[in-house]
Amino acid sequence: MPDDVELVVDKPVWIETPQQPDTASCGVLIVAQAHSYLTGHEDQRKYGVSKDDVKVMRLRMLWVIIHHSKERAMSEGDAAKTSNILQRLQDELK
Repeated sequence: MPDDVELVVDKPVWIETPQQPDTASCGVLIVAQAHSYLTGHEDQRKYGVSKDDVKVMRLRMLWVIIHHSKERAMSEGDAAKTSNILQRLQDELK
């Protein structure tokens, strides 16, 4: 750095974001926060997160992984169970 340039650092500003309710949900919150940024859901970036919210986030992530997997075809019985689970998740997220 040249001698005539002064480095100025502003005081840090805290940004309100959801806080994890325990010591085990940081990964879930990181994925949820990234998803909200990518999808433009501003309202989901600044709210309190309960343990139940984390459970729903985990279920949503699991659902996306299972539902969008193209590794193998699903039996009709599994497809019916999957549809039931999807409906329950959608009801939970309302």
